[in-house]
Amino acid sequence: MTKSHNASQPSPRHLLLGAVLHAQRSKAEMTLREVGDLIHKHHSQIAQWELGVRKLDAEHVGGILCALAVSPDDHAYISGLARTTDPSVVILQPAHHRHHAEARKHFTQLAMSFADYHPTLIPVSVWTSDYARAVLKDHGASPGEIGEFVNAQAAQRRLLRTPTRDSRRKQVEVFVGEPALSGPVPAPNIVLGQLRFLRALGNATRMVRVRVLPSEICSRPSLRDPFTCYETSAGPVAYFAHHSAGVFAPDNGAYQRLTADLRLLALSTTASRRVIDDRIQELDAPVPATEASCTPKASEARS
Repeated sequence: MTKSHNASQPSPRHLLLGAVLHAQRSKAEMTLREVGDLIHKHHSQIAQWELGVRKLDAEHVGGILCALAVSPDDHAYISGLARTTDPSVVILQPAHHRHHAEARKHFTQLAMSFADYHPTLIPVSVWTSDYARAVLKDHGASPGEIGEFVNAQAAQRRLLRTPTRDSRRKQVEVFVGEPALSGPVPAPNIVLGQLRFLRALGNATRMVRVRVLPSEICSRPSLRDPFTCYETSAGPVAYFAHHSAGVFAPDNGAYQRLTADLRLLALSTTASRRVIDDRIQELDAPVPATEASCTPKASEARS
């Protein structure tokens, strides 16, 4: 359950709606003035709508979507965002639908900081394309759905990989459950590429910190499900998804507390780097099955 939202502040829905409209306008290669002329509104008002600082009704959204010649699928999705009065964003599509990846990208752009956690997989915000394809295929997504998701998710990954002067101020925390380093899915060669990317990302920018959660921590009831917690101008926003839907909701403090717990329970960045490096070495030069693995567990890396 989420707390009541202050009507004077932008809501997660207003922020996302504005970001989606901006993305659609950029895709159509139209200026604010051009759109304003088509719907008979001043360009400064449209800019405020795109920033999420001024509310707009479904009628104006419909006019903008027609002016931008938005696809039917996106038209229905964006119109739905405009019609609802709830501050939360509910995406009534499976978690592998591209609207989830696109929304995550927008909140990554909008957030001052965020924490992404998954107990058994690499967190979605830092998936490589190969890792995403393998996981989504295992979850039953169609080739078309996989392709659309991978393209949308790659845009979010680029935001982290090549930060701008402004985005470097973000603090991004990626919490990886130890089971993700050795799970049966995806295949070892794909996990190897994913871990190399994580390692390179940590070396390339101070904006992103990757930390490992020992397996016994991930098995706690409160940490069995993945989540992302964004700090935005609308306050903290929590994202959680299931098989058939996903929600971006104002956080009542629950996910902020879980994030604080993760910071206390996770290995340090140095110890996490050592665990990931050891796993990379093991995957890169597999030992015979008869030999015991020398790779330390995350719990052992504490010592």
